[in-house]
Formats: sequence, C-alpha cells, structure tokens
Amino acid sequence: MGIDGCSLSTRLGWHIVQGEEIGHWVAERVAGKFFAEGSSAIGLQKDGVTVAGVIYENWNRQSIFCHIAIEGRMTKAYLKAIFDYPFNVCQVKKIIVPVVSSHAKSIKLVTKMGFIEEARIVDGSQDGDIIFLTMTKENCRFLGVCYG
Repeated sequence: MGIDGCSLSTRLGWHIVQGEEIGHWVAERVAGKFFAEGSSAIGLQKDGVTVAGVIYENWNRQSIFCHIAIEGRMTKAYLKAIFDYPFNVCQVKKIIVPVVSSHAKSIKLVTKMGFIEEARIVDGSQDGDIIFLTMTKENCRFLGVCYG
C-alpha cells in the first residue's frame, strides 16, 4: 500500500477492470467473438486505455477456456487477478488456452506464463494447427506471495 492507502499501481494509473467492453476488446484482437452470457472478461487499463485483457468461457466446473490479448505491460496485481479468478473463484482444476500455431508471439507469451501444450488439432484453423495449452493450479506461479 502507498502512503495514502492506495496501491502503488493504482496511483500510477493502472486499474484492473471487468465487463463487456473488455470482452469485446479482447475478441477483436484474437479474431473471436465475446458473448457476455456465460463469459467473463478481466482487463488492465493504464490511464484509461486498455492494455491487456482476458476472456473466460466454457466453464464446466473442471476447466475453463481463456483467451488473452496484450498490447502493453502487465502488472503483478493483474497477473494475480487473472489466475485467481479461474482457480480460486471458479475453482477449476485447469485453464485451457487455444492458440493457432502460426501465432508465435502468443505461443511464446503463454508458455512463458507456464502453460504447456497438451493437445493439437492439425489443420484446425485456416492459419495452421490449433494448439491447446493448459495450466493447473499446482503449476501456477502467479498465486504465490510475490503476486499477492
């Protein structure tokens, strides 16, 4: 906490937000659609401009699908929030991130976060294979003390 009771990231213009606006922002960047009913979206804004967002959908009590878009930096608090929601709020055992094999930057991002390839649908997209990368709560480093 800062001296005035606000977190340092808030005082510097960072805000974690959620809602349909974030869902549509992410969907535009991942060539998808956002359906508010049955989906959730969490975003990060810097001085009122969205710089990162995730969509969670297809929750089945065991797993949840996640789509991630980033156009800037992410904060530790944001990383904690986007992993806290599926693992601690939704109580899923696994997050599933589908990525097209031709999107090297996306694959690099999610593998750096700790997701691992679990399945692949060959020629599942016009741009290549669809790779399903997953993460379990036990393997999530963003829920630890450093991110709290």
